[in-house]
Amino acid sequence: MPLVQLSKVKSQVNALDVHFNDPELFPDYLISLFQMYENKKVSTNSWLRKNSQLSFYYVPESVMAELESRIAVLSRMKPDSALINADILWEFPYYELKKTAIMLISNLDEVHEKYFFQRVQLWLSVDLEDILIKDLMATVESKSNFLQSKQWLDLIKTWLDSKDTNVVKLGLQAINRTLSHEYHNLPVVFSALAPLIHNPQLVIQKELINVIHALILLSEAETASFLIMVGELFPEKEVLKFIRKCLPLFDNFYQNEIRSALGAY
Repeated sequence: MPLVQLSKVKSQVNALDVHFNDPELFPDYLISLFQMYENKKVSTNSWLRKNSQLSFYYVPESVMAELESRIAVLSRMKPDSALINADILWEFPYYELKKTAIMLISNLDEVHEKYFFQRVQLWLSVDLEDILIKDLMATVESKSNFLQSKQWLDLIKTWLDSKDTNVVKLGLQAINRTLSHEYHNLPVVFSALAPLIHNPQLVIQKELINVIHALILLSEAETASFLIMVGELFPEKEVLKFIRKCLPLFDNFYQNEIRSALGAY
């Protein structure tokens, strides 16, 4: 890997300005930049899924940081070109190119933020590598207005309603991360979770319990009332069994409240 001289990197990154409006030349210049700083000694992708098609240039963080700084400026100045470039880069099977696509959409100005959400909705999928899911989720988390938006919760609900349990897990992970940012519209979350607790499939229970824990941290009383309500509406064996698994997450007072409301089980 070549020695990284930040002054040289800065000038190389600034040269992207010349090609930013040309969707054919911009990816080529970016690829040549990544190849210039590629660390070929790092060759193991063993932590990725075996069927992963994602490759890496292993570009140093210092180079990626300088790139992101310039991309942030260009995206705000030229949002139309940013969107075109992002869509093109996302199709490449390289992490750094997809990461740059995420940089492009995450730095759009407020007028174009709806396009950011459209790309997040389009790109986030259960087949996406975990590292990219985390990167996309991080961009959502950086925009507090998106975390609080109806659009975001509606997208999560579509995942929770999926017949594919892996997609459901993605939705539960998204709720958990949203709650970690002190999302307080808990009734909306309770409404989305109720069907899953009515049918608490074993394969999603770990993620589901994690969400219950996150809800308790925000409001133990409301979460206890929610589980009591679900248990009363759906007093099936599996539902009560799941609620029992959640009891250790509560303090003694609310454990007794839940037990008292739903009977000795």
